[in-house]
Amino acid sequence: MGITVEFYDDGCALLTMRNGQNRLNLTTLKQLNDALDEVERNEDTRILVTTGEGRFYSNGIDLEWMMSENNDVKKKFFLTLYDTLWRVMHFPMPTVAAINGHSFAGGAFLALCHDYRVMRSDRGWITWNEVLLGSRFPAPLHDFLHLKLSPEALRESVIFAKRITGPEAVNLKIVDGVASESSLISESKKLGFQALGKNVINRADLHIMKKDLMPRIPRKSLL
Repeated sequence: MGITVEFYDDGCALLTMRNGQNRLNLTTLKQLNDALDEVERNEDTRILVTTGEGRFYSNGIDLEWMMSENNDVKKKFFLTLYDTLWRVMHFPMPTVAAINGHSFAGGAFLALCHDYRVMRSDRGWITWNEVLLGSRFPAPLHDFLHLKLSPEALRESVIFAKRITGPEAVNLKIVDGVASESSLISESKKLGFQALGKNVINRADLHIMKKDLMPRIPRKSLL
């Protein structure tokens, strides 16, 4: 259980979420940020690949946990989630989400914040299904959708909450490719290293470039 990080000799860090459906709550967000800290501390790491285990990349926010918490805890959660998503967006190396299974709502946001995304060709949906639940996105989350999704992808996967398969996600440019289960990690690593090419990009410079081109927009309210 928890989140593990494996470091490879080629410079890839593989972060694997091992919490069943990988639902997001304050505990899992802390685990995720601790793992990201570990990756950043490793000076030999050149790319980051994240994935899940089993049927889910992430099944979104832990609603059962959230419903049992008071408003102060809920506010802290959304603030932490927002900070974590921006951290992934601005991470100082190429990031690839190897989407091993279903990626719903908050889990889809996490995948979306990577530089690249690869889904399994034979299994898994990505969708933002809030409209089916009668709920709305906190306003700050709109920024990620408009930065990362085309109008067509926004219409299909968010407004109408369609469950998008890997091949469909490629056509909508939600993801950059599909792969079999056995080649998902290797194809994801390949994308990350292709992003670097033969260039030697300083981490600090890449971090600044991402922040300049995808600026974090201040928000007065998270709820």
